[in-house]
Amino acid sequence: MGRGIRQFLLILILLLALGTRLRGITNPLLDNQAWRQADTASMSIHMLGHLTDFPSVFLPQLNYDGVTPQRVELEFPFLPYLLAWTWSLFGWADIWGRLWSVCLSLVTVVGIYDLGRKMFTERAGLFAAAIYAVMPLSIYYGRVVMPEPMAQAWSIWALAMIWRWRNVQGEKGIWKVALLMAGAILAKLPQLMLFPVALLLGFYPFKPHRIGQIIRYSLIALIPPMLYYGWVHFKVAPSSQFVSGILTGNVADASNLDWKLLSKNIRRGFNEGILLLSGVGICRLIYCHSRARMALLAWIGIGVLYIGVVCARIPLDYYLVPILPLVALLSAYALDVIGDLPGTVIGIVLLVLINRGFYTSLTAKYQWDPQYLIQASWIKDHTPASSILVLSDTPPMTFYYAHRVGFRMTTVKDDEIPSKILQRFPGDYLVRLPQSEQKEQFWKKVQNSYPEIGPGIFDLNNSRAKP
Repeated sequence: MGRGIRQFLLILILLLALGTRLRGITNPLLDNQAWRQADTASMSIHMLGHLTDFPSVFLPQLNYDGVTPQRVELEFPFLPYLLAWTWSLFGWADIWGRLWSVCLSLVTVVGIYDLGRKMFTERAGLFAAAIYAVMPLSIYYGRVVMPEPMAQAWSIWALAMIWRWRNVQGEKGIWKVALLMAGAILAKLPQLMLFPVALLLGFYPFKPHRIGQIIRYSLIALIPPMLYYGWVHFKVAPSSQFVSGILTGNVADASNLDWKLLSKNIRRGFNEGILLLSGVGICRLIYCHSRARMALLAWIGIGVLYIGVVCARIPLDYYLVPILPLVALLSAYALDVIGDLPGTVIGIVLLVLINRGFYTSLTAKYQWDPQYLIQASWIKDHTPASSILVLSDTPPMTFYYAHRVGFRMTTVKDDEIPSKILQRFPGDYLVRLPQSEQKEQFWKKVQNSYPEIGPGIFDLNNSRAKP
């Protein structure tokens, strides 16, 4: 296969990836995983005007729960910082965040191609890029305003560059590839599972004269994440320690296993055909020689452990995103038995056709409720900028779109009096969110106590409130 043909096929794959990820590109951040998307964008809002205030600009802040932005323990805000600079230059719009994520997803596709062709063959690289481009989970989470696209880009290039360093650069430049791994771990803590894989890709079989390089690589890759996560951990209140809270509250809880939902997420996110191919790739890897075999086998073992320990306990399909590159590479290795150009083209076309139905099944993920925007726009236009909101339920998207901060309510018991509950929050307005889980009895009491001045918006400070 000539270089020109390879480049042409890669461009076609990138165009395919781009086209599928442009679906819903103009959607507000209210479709599937709206909560996490609005949180990510909220961090950008709080960075505006403070982009050069180092290091405090990198301490994530959200709009809840309090009268001022809340400092929280989250991953390093690479995407929010880029988004804040983009807004500063071109104005605030949700589409900028989505476009950044799409670009990062395309960077990941190229990285998977590079890693696949260096570890296996050019065909395998093209197959891996095509498989990653069309997997349903990759398509949807390749255009969300969340840390996942950034983490995927850092991660795949951390692996691709250490493999390239091993085979091309030799003794120099280890600090550069180590910084890529540090970036991956900073972008999303679960990417730490790739650190042993990178060590095997770069240094296996281990030799005594490489010990110094291994130590330097490890220190550069691990110390920046340790310093950052330690810094944010001690800078925030215990109730805002989200990263360590997930580890202790979800992952460590062995009683919170949901294998049925995990199976459903895997089938919908990868599809059965790709999973079958990855299984064939594992078998071929075991019985056939490959220079990267030990690293890939370790990656498989770590991936299985990750699915069992993390994904089975946290019922959110985006926790499966870190597994996507591995599945793509294994599936490509299975297809690499196809040995000619027509076979490669036919294989890519079949992959697209296999995933066509799964692309259609993503439709529900793009749905969103316009009532959130209606309420938020009214609040933004008709209330002071310093207003404190009290949301009737936990979804926080209204804070982001109204450019306000405030509090969120949990489910109210039948015998609780709304006025006494609301006295706990120093808020100015109560917002009845769409599909509120509070019972109608609660809302009747609210309507009898406070005037409704907007669409589901009640004035908590009005002196003419009904007795």
